[in-house]
Amino acid sequence: MLQDAWDEIESLYIAPHVTPTVVEQFREFKQKQPFHTKGERAQAHYCAFFLPYDKHSGTIYLGHHKKADDWIPPGGHIEPGETPSMTAIREMREELATTIIKSMLEPFSLSVKNIDRPEQGCMVHYDMWFLVHIPEQPFQYLEKEYYDAGWFPIEEGVAKIKKNPDFAATVAKLLQS
Repeated sequence: MLQDAWDEIESLYIAPHVTPTVVEQFREFKQKQPFHTKGERAQAHYCAFFLPYDKHSGTIYLGHHKKADDWIPPGGHIEPGETPSMTAIREMREELATTIIKSMLEPFSLSVKNIDRPEQGCMVHYDMWFLVHIPEQPFQYLEKEYYDAGWFPIEEGVAKIKKNPDFAATVAKLLQS
């Protein structure tokens, strides 16, 4: 299972919107320590974000996340034994009450984000980003996680992300596609 996770992470190195600097950060992290998840009490760990995207309508789905107090794409921590795509599939079901399959995911980008919340076991997130190709539809978002959520034209969605400029920059890469 661990090799599957590494293979999937490394396949993201060539995703269309990944910078060489971030790939180097991922490689250095891998060399410093074995695969780590928050569930294994690693303060630097892997996460997966997934961005529901209706290419036909040019819209994305964001949620006003309670902890982040910002409009961000859904996502979550990779659990022990999961690959990044398994995390995206699980989190889509948990956060948006929607079942997807791996073929609906498109590797999109990578990012590294300083979190600095030691009380929650999070200092650094090594984030893998996927697009979820799905038609615009009403999702039943997890109310304990989000104040609100909805579909937005890409530019409007990017403008809603106020406190996480790195997330806004990653989502804005869709405008270059």
